[in-house]
Amino acid sequence: MIDNDKRILTKVAHMYYDENMTQQEIADRLLISRPSISRLLQKARQEGIVDIKVNYEDSYTKLEDIIEKAFGLQEVIIIPTEENDLLKNYLAEVAARYLERVVKDGDIIGVSWGTTLAKIPKYIKTTKKNVTFVPLIGGAGQTKLDVHSNAIAISLAKVFGGKGCLLHAPVTVESVDVKKTIVSDKNIKEVLELATVSSMAVVGIGAPMAEDSIIRQTGYYNDEEFDKLKKIGAVCDICWTFIDANGNVCPTELNERIIGISIENLKKIPIVVGVAGGISKHEAILAAVKGRYISVLITDEKTAKFLASNISTNILNKELEIAYAAEKR
Repeated sequence: MIDNDKRILTKVAHMYYDENMTQQEIADRLLISRPSISRLLQKARQEGIVDIKVNYEDSYTKLEDIIEKAFGLQEVIIIPTEENDLLKNYLAEVAARYLERVVKDGDIIGVSWGTTLAKIPKYIKTTKKNVTFVPLIGGAGQTKLDVHSNAIAISLAKVFGGKGCLLHAPVTVESVDVKKTIVSDKNIKEVLELATVSSMAVVGIGAPMAEDSIIRQTGYYNDEEFDKLKKIGAVCDICWTFIDANGNVCPTELNERIIGISIENLKKIPIVVGVAGGISKHEAILAAVKGRYISVLITDEKTAKFLASNISTNILNKELEIAYAAEKR
């Protein structure tokens, strides 16, 4: 199925011919077998992507490469910018293609919540029965139940033909003491422990201060609490944890009342895929990559250019020089 993915064909060709990476190095980076890399390189030549040099037309490979290196990301996947739900659908579809490419039998995959992630299952076209999906956080409010972590985990398990777990708890409670009581429950404790040993996580990146943010729509926080979050500089939320513009966890008790994976344990998961885009999330996505909370980013062109514009001049110039030098070879 990946043989017909022009973005992957172009990326593999770029890494092999322009970056001088070995087929095994590319396989390790993209989580594809080495024989598959050889087949993809042959396909790239057959399709005319590789001639004397890599054909970058209709591809964001250079921009992806710059952002990967500047922010230490394993992979960046960029799609054209669209508006609202159309963008979310495109992001979800590309995220589905990524999961089809990298998910292996035996994987435990943690999922957070959000409107974009909720759209991913409808685009999955493969099955891997020995895969387990686990929610990373509890339920988010009483509205929009389909965007809850539980619902997404079960939906993905169904389309993959794997197994899904449920976390029977709210995402946040009124005090740290209440949280301690809830997480001491045997069943909840087991699910949270399983989440921490995930081989991969798929997370949304929220912009909590946006007027139309889904975290506002849950009704968990009042205006006074949002005012406090604004004062301490919260621009991003990942797995419900609030993060400032520099990528630091915000000093607020709200973060301590979350029932779900801690941000520290999220960072320990080998692959964390962030799926998000749109102008309203520019600052949030920048904060997420600055804080190194994700290792793979799936986003849109305008967001990617915004990230590139925030790379320090020295780093950006160096990467541009490398990219354009490769193009001329």
